[in-house]
Amino acid sequence: MALDLHQASPRVRELFTLAGDITHVDLRNLLENGGREELQRTKNTQLAVTLASRSAHVRLTELGHVFTTHSGFSLGELSAYAGSGIISDETLFELVAIRAALMEQEAQRIQAALGEVGMAAVIGLPYDAVSELIKDRNDVYAANDNSPVQVVISGTLKAIEEVQERLKEHGARRIIPLRVSGPFHTPLMEGAIPCFEAAIGSLPFHDPRELVISSVTGMPVTSATQAKRTLITQLSKPVRWTKAVNTITSVKDSDSIVGEVGHGEILAKLVQDRLSVLPLGSEERIRAFHKGIKQ
Repeated sequence: MALDLHQASPRVRELFTLAGDITHVDLRNLLENGGREELQRTKNTQLAVTLASRSAHVRLTELGHVFTTHSGFSLGELSAYAGSGIISDETLFELVAIRAALMEQEAQRIQAALGEVGMAAVIGLPYDAVSELIKDRNDVYAANDNSPVQVVISGTLKAIEEVQERLKEHGARRIIPLRVSGPFHTPLMEGAIPCFEAAIGSLPFHDPRELVISSVTGMPVTSATQAKRTLITQLSKPVRWTKAVNTITSVKDSDSIVGEVGHGEILAKLVQDRLSVLPLGSEERIRAFHKGIKQ
């Protein structure tokens, strides 16, 4: 993850150094030598994913490619803000470190109070249907609107188990447990908001230079004030990725190329029936894309 970009680009190496200085984490060593358990800790996962996303963006801009629109799924929204100039990379990594620590602490507190927590992907039902079917619960929620046929529910493992039969009776084909450590993007996480709001309040935000589509609302973020409010509410609000993709599709012109700028191609696969997306998270793929554009 991003190590090939680190090797290829002086600007990416500078980004690694900056991220390490801000977070006091040796991110190159973490990515190169970190074990599965260490990398799956919320604070490490969020830093690694953010660094990979920003590294790919930096590499593409280094090669002369221009971005007109930015969006990000959950954590990726912070990288989108950095790409559009709402926040600097210094602020980005400071924010991610704070956000990750608070989310990890809150998840541990919830687990101590309510028992094991987590998330599961529901395949075969749309977001509104899943929300309606579990609206009588206060221990499990529809958290991620991934696509018209994929929704992630989030809450206690007991509650997730209890609602599975109801969801299957109404059309869910599969329910797949996810390897996450908290009930993210639900009201259960509201305890993390006051500290995050206090931290974010003193950090510099700017109005966006380019269009930014929020995964909280599915709509454009037009000001620094709105950007701050969106990031704060994001902790306990669902990810409305289907709405965001619909907006991206509506504003995309015929000459634009949509790329997944970060590690892997999960988002590209999520939207492949609605939008053509190029995975652009590795040096090999970025170089192939660049060569194809220049020919």
